[in-house]
Amino acid sequence: MTCLDTDFIIDLLRRKPEAEKKLEDLAAEGDKLTTTPLNASELYKGAYGSSRPIEEAKKVRHLLETLDILEFSRAASETFGKLSIELERKGSSIGDFDLLIASIALTHGEPLLTKNASHFSKVPGLAVETY
Repeated sequence: MTCLDTDFIIDLLRRKPEAEKKLEDLAAEGDKLTTTPLNASELYKGAYGSSRPIEEAKKVRHLLETLDILEFSRAASETFGKLSIELERKGSSIGDFDLLIASIALTHGEPLLTKNASHFSKVPGLAVETY
């Protein structure tokens, strides 16, 4: 299973060849694809802030129907709290939204597929994939 970050999903919606190729590779491997409630929220925010909110929200909705949305659980909440303090003490904070995304993926034992590998690689234990 692979957790998809917002930037990857946006690139899919924009039909970027590198994202489409990565999706084909994951599908060929039989990889189950997921995302988090936070990523879904970011996508809807972008859709409703666009010049064509109805059409863009429909695209987001359709794509999200093909993914499993990972649960934001008590365990993920605890992971977030622990990692937040750990990263702050190191001076390596990545921002709460991204740390919540990372905490959910980490709790579910899934790698995070993102363009922003250098950013998310600051999170100890999180497997990060790029494309």
